[in-house]
Amino acid sequence: MQLVLLAAGRGIRLGLDISNKCFTKICGKCLLDYNLEMFSCFDVSEIILIVGHNAENIQKYVGTNYNGISVTYVIQHELLGIAHALKVAIPYIHEDFMMCLSDELFINPNMEDMRDFFLTDKVDCLCGVVKDSTENIKKAYTMDISETGEVLQLIEKPSQVFNQWKGTGCCLMKQTMLPILAELHPNKTRNEYEMGDWIQLAVNMGLICKIYPVADKNFNINTQQDIIAAEEYLQNV
Repeated sequence: MQLVLLAAGRGIRLGLDISNKCFTKICGKCLLDYNLEMFSCFDVSEIILIVGHNAENIQKYVGTNYNGISVTYVIQHELLGIAHALKVAIPYIHEDFMMCLSDELFINPNMEDMRDFFLTDKVDCLCGVVKDSTENIKKAYTMDISETGEVLQLIEKPSQVFNQWKGTGCCLMKQTMLPILAELHPNKTRNEYEMGDWIQLAVNMGLICKIYPVADKNFNINTQQDIIAAEEYLQNV
């Protein structure tokens, strides 16, 4: 299984003196290290790092080999969304893969169980979710789920919350998800190729997408307030 880790973000909203968003430190450790270490339990065949802004800094930091795993770099020249990043990486993906965002921090991640479920269940896409407050769910995305656990509808920044599940950027996918990217159009509001639109299109086309509790909690790090909240949480668990 390949790991596709998105790390092209600039982190402008953070207002920090860092070259790349993934170098943001939480309790003394950068987000990139948290995410790479999180998958150390996996039998990862290759790490695909999608980079953009100041790509050379990440290439120098990680190198071409991480703990015995080959690292391949893919340049996303235009930051046009998560789905666009995967579209750029298609030529390098040749097996089932896990997608993760380097600006997310997971508390007590449950990656091994999620992987095992993915490998044994008939599913094209397994979306990692965490239980969270209505307030936080409204800032992210949620899903309407059938009685059998399949995703019926995915809603970005919902005004109405269906359940306690907040979607994350961590997903396990089969290669069947990749051809759908050719049918995806940019979001009219942001002119970006959104992950939510990609998964919803997959559902509409008959692919099976389900959810799985990926961690006790997660933080999407976009502002200094997010850093403070994450550090306060880690210091009190």
